[in-house]
Amino acid sequence: MEDSSSQSFFRKHWEGYKEFWSDRFSILDNYSPYVQRQTPLPSWSSSDVEEFIASDPVHGPVLKTAREAVNFGLTGSVIGAVSTAGVAWKYSRSLHGIQLTCLSI
Repeated sequence: MEDSSSQSFFRKHWEGYKEFWSDRFSILDNYSPYVQRQTPLPSWSSSDVEEFIASDPVHGPVLKTAREAVNFGLTGSVIGAVSTAGVAWKYSRSLHGIQLTCLSI
């Protein structure tokens, strides 16, 4: 076993409060069979997903809508990030922001 001088601050802290935290978060033990699996789940290809969408009349359309929503969300986040960065860059008081302001006049 390691002596206490070679352990990090966080490891010593965790070892000291392990029982305290395990009592508080004992609900997480219910999820360990799903999170810490012996054999991992096989990955799904896009053709597997399309086959599931076509075969399941209840959950298929929901999954299809969720996949489309992800695309809209990603597109919106990229547009928002670029426009926010552009406004921050244009109105910043740094040298590159001043140059951008002068070029747009």
